[in-house]
Amino acid sequence: MADAAALLDPPAHARMIRLAHLYGRNLKQRAINRFAELGVPALNLGSPWPVLVDKVVFNGEYFSFADDVGLAGELVFTFVVLSNAGMIDIAAWQPETKRLAVWCGEGFALGERQIQHPNPMAGGLHVFRSPIGWLRAGRCGIVVLRPPFARSVLADVPVLVAEDEQHRKELQQLFQFAGPQIVVPEPASTEAA
Repeated sequence: MADAAALLDPPAHARMIRLAHLYGRNLKQRAINRFAELGVPALNLGSPWPVLVDKVVFNGEYFSFADDVGLAGELVFTFVVLSNAGMIDIAAWQPETKRLAVWCGEGFALGERQIQHPNPMAGGLHVFRSPIGWLRAGRCGIVVLRPPFARSVLADVPVLVAEDEQHRKELQQLFQFAGPQIVVPEPASTEAA
């Protein structure tokens, strides 16, 4: 867990996040190739901050680095959570089990900065179920890491764009009675011109 003094000093906290994330290792070519097979270009894995591999121990919506707790842990992909305040947290993703967790508890979503700085050409803030869709989209949009906070964090976003109808319903359940309009993009036309 994060050091309390570092949380009081944003530059020190960001430095702690950066250093902790960089203890991970770079993706092997096999992982890069697998991401490419899933529609994720290699460039999307490194910008604006690299996806790395590390071993972690999950504890609900949080994780600890395996080395820090002296356990074997499991292999995950790690991401830095960037907000308006800079690097605020690290997210761990285990694709096979679909687990997502945060390290410090400061991060709400991958792509979090886009909540306050949306792409005006996107027609709403795109929300992805998992990092794979987000990476395919060039990290344009968000992946919610901590659903209990969706209602308060996304309350002022006028339009959310879900992946599909089922995802739209899942997002609506996070907001209960009030919240942003949630839409599903129109399917791409397959007609030849």
